[in-house]
Amino acid sequence: MLREDPVRVALLFVAFVLGSSASGFVASAESFDKPVRKTVVNLERSRSLMPNSRSRIQLSCFYYPAFMIKQLDDPGEKGTQSVTIDSDLNGEFPACRQSHSPTEQFLAKDGWFFIGAKGSLLFFEAPDGTSGGMPFRILEMKTRKKIFEDSVWWKGHLEFASTPDGKMTLRYPRLVEGDCSIPKDGISCWSKFRRDWGLALATAPKCTGYRHEGEREWVVGDEGVPPEPITTASAIAYPVVVKLFQQPSISAVPGEVKCSPVE
Repeated sequence: MLREDPVRVALLFVAFVLGSSASGFVASAESFDKPVRKTVVNLERSRSLMPNSRSRIQLSCFYYPAFMIKQLDDPGEKGTQSVTIDSDLNGEFPACRQSHSPTEQFLAKDGWFFIGAKGSLLFFEAPDGTSGGMPFRILEMKTRKKIFEDSVWWKGHLEFASTPDGKMTLRYPRLVEGDCSIPKDGISCWSKFRRDWGLALATAPKCTGYRHEGEREWVVGDEGVPPEPITTASAIAYPVVVKLFQQPSISAVPGEVKCSPVE
């Protein structure tokens, strides 16, 4: 893992073997490519933190055989400040400096963290998620263009595997939000989830995180007004496999479905 964060460790720990029931083959699990070297440089104190804080802005450099990733993190700000790539190394490992070389290109300025590389693909994670899901995106290194983006359930993780013909796949529990409540609307809502996300064979999930059936919640400031019944929409997490080459495609696979309120 490239950032020592408990959620990220749970999200990206790779320790799974894809079975034939999931995608028609048996393959060994794989992790992100390991950098040849990683350097972290402590810079000035963050202006967004208290004056007595010891946290400093950090520049992290990840060196791979053919390229280098630089990431600037301010502990007082949400998300990363910037991520750049330099793929013109000429066999050398340049010093980890905040200044940019003429051959560097920006990959992210919107808070997304670099979390790893796999072959010609670069993986990023959003600075925040919703409803128990963490958005991630994949960029193709040569073009620097985004080829795929989705949201993974925070208790799950990304699982890589290679098929016998050398193609790469990715498996994870996908988090999607609905516009209806499974506890409130029952089978009509679940049928909509099944139809929208290709879950024809899935069993209706037991939803957790909702108030007990029959409880009602008050709207703050509305004392004396009859409370409205809870109608919070549902989010579900269900297992998927993504074929990453040539054109990424996503398919639901058999497995347990989780349900919780949209937040």
